Amino acid sequence: MTPEEITKLKEQRVSVIKQMRELNDAAKTEKRSFTAEETEKFTKMQKDEREFKSKIDAEERDNMLKGYETEKPDSPEPEGRNSPAEQEQRVFNNYLLTGEKRDISVGTNGGALAPQQFVKQVIAEVEKATPLITRVTQFHLTQASSLGVPNQDSDATDADWTQEIPDSMTADATLKYGKRELTPNTLVKLIKVSDKLIKTSAFDIDSIVQGKVSAKMGNAFEKGILLGSGDGQPLGMFTASNNGIPKGRDVTGSNTTTVLKADSVIQTKMSLRQAYRARAIWIMHSDIFTDLLLLKDNNGQYMLRQGLTAGEPDRLLGNEIIESEFAPNTKAAGAYAALFGDPQYYWWAMVNQIEIKILNELYAEKNQIGYKGTAYADGQPTLAAAFARMAYAAA
Repeated sequence: MTPEEITKLKEQRVSVIKQMRELNDAAKTEKRSFTAEETEKFTKMQKDEREFKSKIDAEERDNMLKGYETEKPDSPEPEGRNSPAEQEQRVFNNYLLTGEKRDISVGTNGGALAPQQFVKQVIAEVEKATPLITRVTQFHLTQASSLGVPNQDSDATDADWTQEIPDSMTADATLKYGKRELTPNTLVKLIKVSDKLIKTSAFDIDSIVQGKVSAKMGNAFEKGILLGSGDGQPLGMFTASNNGIPKGRDVTGSNTTTVLKADSVIQTKMSLRQAYRARAIWIMHSDIFTDLLLLKDNNGQYMLRQGLTAGEPDRLLGNEIIESEFAPNTKAAGAYAALFGDPQYYWWAMVNQIEIKILNELYAEKNQIGYKGTAYADGQPTLAAAFARMAYAAA
């Protein structure tokens, strides 16, 4: 889809949002609830807005993927059918169709490793389909070893103006660092496909498998970054922890137990220092996004601005919004509504390669072939001051 076509979709979405706001404003002005007809109309417009947003995101992501490469070889490979890469790919394709494992290194349980180019393409799609992965600070390890992460528990006090160090001055002991080991945890996804489908040459086997593995791995990465417990999995941004973002970084403001207020959004943003605010993004679920669409500031201006051109993101108080289906969406006492923070202070450690194994014999009796994707990764926030979570009021 061309940028002009994407812009047209964005204009249609803005039109739907305008109608939603007008309907909501009319009810508020008259100090009444929606009628049954208005509720049905608003729900329909809400559905249309989400469909437009989903379509826009998909098309913009597709445009980014075109021509994208995650890694270039040190030296160009020779062209033609006899290049090592093409020979490897032909052997792999032959294995998918016939089960013949000639020249493919065999793993356990009848597993065969996929060729390197196949793995590189999977990594590319994971990175592009999961926007948070491209925003956080990444460390690529060569083996599944631990990486100690220093996180600042408390800051030092400011310096004093003085000509010399007086006898009464004592050393500052307020600056403290803690450490949580980033030890890449195992992430596994198994996909089984019928043998009949594999052997049907009309299907693009590579695309089928890459798409499935990419989507499932990408979902797990994003869910871990947002909601991970930190125990055998990443430590998430929405998980209150002294090793990451503690409860002290939560902002409730004047939110009720189920309703967000405009001043709470402002307080959440202003709880970060200016240097962090400049690079910070908002992360929230689509359900929360819809509520924020209707919020106005004290001057009667809507706080959320929609991107109007291709590639332009939606913004809340000037900062970009990332919607995620894995962000919290429970509108209840004490629940989290959104996060505002500088994603470069979330560290993500991952062993370089996603391993794809083809399990041929293991599921032969069921006339299936299994595809097992394995990754080793861990992550956590490293500077609490760079993040703030907006929460509903406690009961």
